[in-house]
Amino acid sequence: MNQSEIDFFDALAPTWDENEILSTPERVRSILEKLKISKGMDILDLGTGTGVLLPYLSEMVGDMGHVSAIDLSEGMLTLARKKYGNLNNVEFLKIDFEEEQIPGKYDVAILYSVYPHLHTPADTMEWLFKVNMKPDGVIVIAFPSDEIFINNIHHERKASHDHLPPAHTLAEIINNWGFRATVLAATPEEYIIEVKNDKN
Repeated sequence: MNQSEIDFFDALAPTWDENEILSTPERVRSILEKLKISKGMDILDLGTGTGVLLPYLSEMVGDMGHVSAIDLSEGMLTLARKKYGNLNNVEFLKIDFEEEQIPGKYDVAILYSVYPHLHTPADTMEWLFKVNMKPDGVIVIAFPSDEIFINNIHHERKASHDHLPPAHTLAEIINNWGFRATVLAATPEEYIIEVKNDKN
């Protein structure tokens, strides 16, 4: 991601939480409960932003689990640390995960409200599976809304690189890359795709 894009997210950080009205506790819990996260797991929160998922993930994996919260925006990470830096099983890392390697191996990698901002999604998934995912690890693409809402927001902010297709369409695209994508939810409130690697 280039510096202008990083500056964009840094500038959004101070008002992000007050504008993020869809990630209610009920909706976030509903999404995460579909991901089969359990105690002791290692979770990768890619593009954590201000950390909306972190208290839930921390609770779900417990003391024996670990959550790596990754973002390239220092502004976003500063707010996430301020809110959730007291969580002992959460680590904060400033990394451009499309350009830089992430340490560790993970059971689940979550792209929550992140996918449209990826420049090279196929290559990024390939690299994550090769380097960061455990043998049965999965990558999850999730949003607290459908693609219509997301595309309208990105159009207003002029922030997206790619139009977000409907969940079943995106799953077909990902399958054509050689992965196995399953739509877990496609409603006005939830957009969830689970991706497994069949290339091993």
